Amino acid sequence: MDAIRILLIEDDIVDQMAFKRHVVGEKLPYHFEMVKSLADARAKLATTKFDAIISDFNLGDGTALEVCEAAKGTPLVMITGHGNEEIPVKAMKSGAFDYLIKDPERKYLKVLP
Repeated sequence: MDAIRILLIEDDIVDQMAFKRHVVGEKLPYHFEMVKSLADARAKLATTKFDAIISDFNLGDGTALEVCEAAKGTPLVMITGHGNEEIPVKAMKSGAFDYLIKDPERKYLKVLP
């Protein structure tokens, strides 16, 4: 089975490390790359094809809503630690595949596969 190519867009180093630890620990069939900003994500998406994108909602230079434009049909899962009931609606209307809330115990990582 070929590895699933994932782009993780996350500006928090602790969440990046938690994602990596989860993928390795669970032996998930993912080949993943990480970037930390909207600008980096746009550059990566312009040159590399991914099977899925996982993006933190709030990025230092924009939001995951703007990632939808660059995703060009690639399934996008938005995640956030801070939000309100309007953000999931905006996410789905923008084309997001799913929207998850980051919990302090990082149980949301178990939902991703």
